[in-house]
Amino acid sequence: MNANVVEFYKKVRTDQGLIEALSEGKTAEEMSAIAVKKAAELGITLQQDDVVAACNNFTELCKLAANDDELTEFELEIISAGVSADGGPSGVTCYHDGV
Repeated sequence: MNANVVEFYKKVRTDQGLIEALSEGKTAEEMSAIAVKKAAELGITLQQDDVVAACNNFTELCKLAANDDELTEFELEIISAGVSADGGPSGVTCYHDGV
């Protein structure tokens, strides 16, 4: 997984403002464009394809960003909703609910 995506997500996971900004994206393309812009504001360079790939592997992203910390309530909600690369049976996707 792209190290810059993990670095950015470490900031996102505890910043309600970033979570809300990313939640404004209703498609993978919209959310990833927002992520690239917000990351740039923080001095982190992201590519939209890397953001989409990370969303498709959200559980791994959480593990890498958490560094043995407990998952946030936001992460637990997304994971328990059944996030998967294709939206999973629940129809929940990473890009629709935040990251």
